[in-house]
Amino acid sequence: MTTTSDLPASQDPRWLVGLLGEYSQLLEHLASRQRVVVVEADPLSGATGIVSAAAGSLELVVLSVDARPAANIADLANSIAMKGVAHFAPEAVSWWNSGGQHTRESFQFAHSVSQSGIDLESLRLGKARHDQLRRVFELLETVTNAPLWLFIDHLDDMLERLRPADRDELLGSLRAQSQVSTKIHQLLVGRTAGQLSAALNDPDHPLFRAGDQMTIRRPNPRRFVDDLAIGRPSYRGPIPLLGAAAELAAGAPPYVWRIVEAASTAGNNPRESALAAWRRLQNDLEPSIAQQFVLAGAIHRSGPEVLIALAKGTGPYELPLNPKTVRDALNRMRARGMIFSPGPQRWAISDPALAAWARARTSAGAGTTTPRQAETVSGR
Repeated sequence: MTTTSDLPASQDPRWLVGLLGEYSQLLEHLASRQRVVVVEADPLSGATGIVSAAAGSLELVVLSVDARPAANIADLANSIAMKGVAHFAPEAVSWWNSGGQHTRESFQFAHSVSQSGIDLESLRLGKARHDQLRRVFELLETVTNAPLWLFIDHLDDMLERLRPADRDELLGSLRAQSQVSTKIHQLLVGRTAGQLSAALNDPDHPLFRAGDQMTIRRPNPRRFVDDLAIGRPSYRGPIPLLGAAAELAAGAPPYVWRIVEAASTAGNNPRESALAAWRRLQNDLEPSIAQQFVLAGAIHRSGPEVLIALAKGTGPYELPLNPKTVRDALNRMRARGMIFSPGPQRWAISDPALAAWARARTSAGAGTTTPRQAETVSGR
């Protein structure tokens, strides 16, 4: 949903600046060896970065899977299996992907796994269907001799696309595997107030109280500077530049560090350097940002109006719209990660570049940009 979603998860220690407390809390949860840990995170909160950093710090096997590309349970199971094969039998990856002739190493791997009653060929082809996830866990149990952490990131993005029955089946299967697996621990990362968090706290859901839960909120911009007193080695640049970047990016770490990297440190005014870098970045991202605005109208017919109100600092319920219409628009855009709630009865646009884009086009004299106009801006 956000324009920076394609940024790679980084183990760069700078990503911990502004999130040192959350990082320490996550390590404590992982050290407790709970079978399931659920992380609910604000959009663009830096959660992927600290989860990646935590994976790099563990002296255990960690398999990290991004759930966003998965269309169904079988897709997710196959992604997990692929990660397992790549880690435990890298020489078998080519065979797993192509289905060509076995190499000697891949044949040995398949043969050793078959000794435990697992048909690796059927698993590779997805023939297990509804049983696919369970069999993948059995595969991981077979090939690892030590505790293993399975990190599933962006799980709510997948859950929102599933039918309710399929959603419950997936989460129920993950809960069931946590109860029978002796070696595999799960870290499930979703959005604040998303389907994953709701299931964990629903007494009627199979995932109810399946494990620990923690929340990662979008850091306050001031925390980027405050954390330097604790972890200064992770950032050597001008502190005012970092503070200005954090303010401009509304505390969204992916944007903060892109601004810092693009800003010139030769000038005497760090804020001006950060602002110039921010404007260049917005210009580069304008086509994809305009597409987000168009998408808001596809999510809900009143989505663009609500986004404009949020960008201007107007309460969405102050719009001349039926309150139910506003509520529906908010809920739908929140489910897609386009907006989030930074506090009680508060709403904000998830992507600070989209917020800035909308503000710039609704300023005095600019009028209101419609989805059709946004399509023209984006070149459609």
